[in-house]
Amino acid sequence: MRRLLPVVAAALLWAAPAQGFTKETGTRTMSDGTSIAYDVYEPSGSKPAGGWPGVILLHGLGGSKDDMAPLAQILAAHGYAALAYSARGEGTSTGNLELAGPKEISDERALESFFARLPNVSNTKIGGWGVSYGGGELWDGLAAGIPYKAAAVVATWTDLYSALWPQDVAKSGIVAGFASAVDSRSPLVNGIANDAVRSTNLPTLRTLAAERSSLARLPSVRTPVYIFQGRVDYAFDVTQAENGFRRVRGPKHLYIGQFGHPPSTFATRDLAYVQSETLAWFDHYLRGAPNGIDRSRPVTIAAARGAKRASYTRLPRTKVVTVGFRGTTLGPRTGPRFRGALETFGVSLLKVQVRRVSRFPRLVATVRAGGRVVTHGAIVPRVGLQTIRLANYVQYLPRGTRLSVTFGDSSGSDLTYLGFGDPGRISLGPAELELQVLTRPVSG
Repeated sequence: MRRLLPVVAAALLWAAPAQGFTKETGTRTMSDGTSIAYDVYEPSGSKPAGGWPGVILLHGLGGSKDDMAPLAQILAAHGYAALAYSARGEGTSTGNLELAGPKEISDERALESFFARLPNVSNTKIGGWGVSYGGGELWDGLAAGIPYKAAAVVATWTDLYSALWPQDVAKSGIVAGFASAVDSRSPLVNGIANDAVRSTNLPTLRTLAAERSSLARLPSVRTPVYIFQGRVDYAFDVTQAENGFRRVRGPKHLYIGQFGHPPSTFATRDLAYVQSETLAWFDHYLRGAPNGIDRSRPVTIAAARGAKRASYTRLPRTKVVTVGFRGTTLGPRTGPRFRGALETFGVSLLKVQVRRVSRFPRLVATVRAGGRVVTHGAIVPRVGLQTIRLANYVQYLPRGTRLSVTFGDSSGSDLTYLGFGDPGRISLGPAELELQVLTRPVSG
């Protein structure tokens, strides 16, 4: 499970520069008595009139302010003050972790206000940067009206329930991994972990997730937001980023790149591009630099390998390719070879006839190309024609690829959907895949 944890250290992203900066470490006491540990970084040299523009840095689950040190130093080298803090229940901050809940957003607001009052920091030019858990906090802070002037969110969610419990079935391996990262400092997580992993007591989980999701409030966001999401991220798929891009009303960019939670990693070759785009975004919206990023095409997708990228004026067009899977076995069932190269993008649908079912708690479908997982999804099965919504991963399928589909009570070795040894019995008929693909592949 530990390899699933989204503990994201900026040291994995970018090496810190050697330019000078000052660093102040301290704590702030929140309204409920919780002590939040923070570091403030300021560039060396004379501050500009009005103070340094600033960026607040929000770390990943199981991390701390120390993970943000390399990124804070990069920002300081480019003329920004930076505030990194450990979320409650993380690092040396006290209190209990509450899954980016209302108390964490209150802390975020208090730290932004504190940062804005520092004598060397501009109180009108403060941005936010958050990754994974911190990205979810940042989205919620934006939706709650924290006055950021620009933001960048990396590999995170906008709708926590659909991310982790799509179609009311837990991504049990992912959820278990997340819970194990923080259960020692989170009574909330301890109290819901069994339900969360086994997809029980769903109304409670749905309510809890809604309080920690920005989706419904995104149309109120006018802050310029750059959204960075991984091509293949089992925790938070591309739909989570599309939600943000479609709904926010301010300036926005979306980059879909070669990074993310497992099976991807965060130390990948396109992160130099992520760094340059992040700095250009903040330079334009916090410092007024006429660098043209506001006029560039707002959607960019990186190829599966190499440095090739494709940019679009809007979310790219897609088409549906239908693949039939004959047979009645759980699988694997193999489809025909593709005559041309394809690249998936969007939510694909797998329709399967359930003929009989008895005490079969979850039906997991895993679509593979050879040994590689292309996508997967799950439902609570019932007799009749069932539709499984598959995860939105960007996967390149070369010419001649043959897809296979396997049904079961788990997703096998990829660990996303764990089984619990209680499969019961199920009888299936033919299946048909409606595969969403780009009209023109980026890769290849």
